[in-house]
Amino acid sequence: MKYKNPKYRKKRNTFPLEVSCGNCKTPMVIYAKGSKGNLIKLQVHRIIASAVDLENNEGHLICTNCKEELAWKGSFDGNETYWIIRGKVNSKRLSGY
Repeated sequence: MKYKNPKYRKKRNTFPLEVSCGNCKTPMVIYAKGSKGNLIKLQVHRIIASAVDLENNEGHLICTNCKEELAWKGSFDGNETYWIIRGKVNSKRLSGY
């Protein structure tokens, strides 16, 4: 990953998850997931590293390789959040990260 997230805060009982583009399989984000459910949203303070500069990213999350829109930007409980478009991303649990 190219960019480390300066807003990342460690959270207990989380595991790293690599989120990649569903079209071209390019890794986009490493995310600290907290529960066993489906990946619906990416809260910015839980993103560990990213292929896109999140500080200067004003709009939606777009793949750097194929320019496909993966998630749209919104808000959840007062936190900046990327809401994933269903079927556009793949996720894989990382061990030892």
